[in-house]
Amino acid sequence: MMVHFDYYPKDRPQIRVLEHRLEGAIKRAGAGELGETEFHIDGNDGYLYMYGPDPDRLYVVTGPILKSSKLMTNAEVTKHYGSRTETFVIHRDGVR
Repeated sequence: MMVHFDYYPKDRPQIRVLEHRLEGAIKRAGAGELGETEFHIDGNDGYLYMYGPDPDRLYVVTGPILKSSKLMTNAEVTKHYGSRTETFVIHRDGVR
């Protein structure tokens, strides 16, 4: 699963806190693992990568944490099912 989000350099400490929350939740649930976060130097694009056998389960575990973060408002989630993908936007109002 990949989460594409916008960020500013000042947001990096908050992103690190978010990473720790996601990592702990994923491990506790036995749903997979958090990969490296990617920051594009030439822009404000960030990417969170999460790996596990079931992308739906990963999102069930991580979705509430992602939705609770102002930094993830309007972030784009892509779930990978082999060669098929599903992409949607995170809305903080509880939709998706």
